[in-house]
Amino acid sequence: MIRKRKWILLTGIAFFLICLRAQAAKPLVLVIDPGHGGENLGAQYEGYTEKDMTLVVAEAMKTELEKYEGVTVYLTHDQDQDMSIKDRAVFAGEKNADFLFCLHFNSSVEHNLFGAEVWVPAGGEFYAKGRSFGLIQMEELTATGLYSRGIKTRLNDRDENYYGILRYCTQEGVPSALIEHCHLDHDKDKPFYQQGEEQLRELGRLDATAAAKYFGLKSELLGVDYSDYPVPETQIPSGLVRPDKTEPELCYIEVTNLNQETGEATVRMEAEDGDSYILYSRYSLDNGNTFSLPEAWPRPEAWDQSAKSHSFTIYLPFDERITLCAQASNGFDVWAQSNTVVIDPIPDPERLRREEAQRQEAMLREAQKNYREISYDQEEPDASSDGVWVIVVIAGIAVCMLFVSFVLAKTIYLLIKGNKKR
Repeated sequence: MIRKRKWILLTGIAFFLICLRAQAAKPLVLVIDPGHGGENLGAQYEGYTEKDMTLVVAEAMKTELEKYEGVTVYLTHDQDQDMSIKDRAVFAGEKNADFLFCLHFNSSVEHNLFGAEVWVPAGGEFYAKGRSFGLIQMEELTATGLYSRGIKTRLNDRDENYYGILRYCTQEGVPSALIEHCHLDHDKDKPFYQQGEEQLRELGRLDATAAAKYFGLKSELLGVDYSDYPVPETQIPSGLVRPDKTEPELCYIEVTNLNQETGEATVRMEAEDGDSYILYSRYSLDNGNTFSLPEAWPRPEAWDQSAKSHSFTIYLPFDERITLCAQASNGFDVWAQSNTVVIDPIPDPERLRREEAQRQEAMLREAQKNYREISYDQEEPDASSDGVWVIVVIAGIAVCMLFVSFVLAKTIYLLIKGNKKR
């Protein structure tokens, strides 16, 4: 009986070890989903179409991941074709995928947003796995210079994951993440995708590196080993992780310097959100009726740790009364408005110089006019003196005529007297 028990125990241990070895030998299965396809074009901007770009990135990601040991990689589709979101998730479920990566590019309604973001399921272990991967993915993206819009969740009106690929993958029991690499419609993001297909393939290799780090893969071909990579730990939440729909608690501005000659103003701005981080800031010169384009909020240490304050420079229009205010948004694009600062009109220095030049010119013209009038008055002959001169001239002429008459009379007399003598 004892021998029989030992044999059963040894058999059980052997079976357990065989199962462990079989489980260890089971390859990691990863599924890559190129966003959109077929008639579903995705974002379009200035000749770029999202469905074409995601396919290039996905193929590069697959090629790179296949260089690692113990991993099997699938694409939900490798051609430009229509495929429902649910079918993509079902495909991953049928492959017993350990993770699905959904690849996208972004755009915004007003073409004013920029940066990369990762969307993850909102609940349970799917949130924990998605966010832990997202943290690694975001490190890879921001290392290229992309601005981070964060790792976020989004729910629909039924408290389900808003994005269908995350919702259906959760139903299939497949962890997932949706990667928005950058915005096609913003100048700040264009340098990260507009340099040809090789740049898109580089994004795919970057995505593969993030996945390899998350799963601790190694590759002799690439000469890398991520077996001991410190994967960020995310606690499994007790309920749904909801997006932060509250505005930042702090938003304050003050003008610290104002150059009257150039209209240049230095503005110090403070903003803080205890539930997430500050994403963008913008300002208004007309009390919030219109705003500047959003600008990145400084993050001196990490993408999810925003600075409490920063200063920026603006140029104020001359001769206008300015009511300055600003806004700061949190990671979910919820904006808070600051106090207002009223700035009295700054005289336009160029206008003042023109007006002074015109004044000087007017004074010069007036002085020249007065000088001409004075000169004319001095040269104008006196009427009484003119009468005297006329009398003098007439008298002179009369005297001359009398003298000439006397001379002629005397000459005639002498001529007559001489003739009498002869």
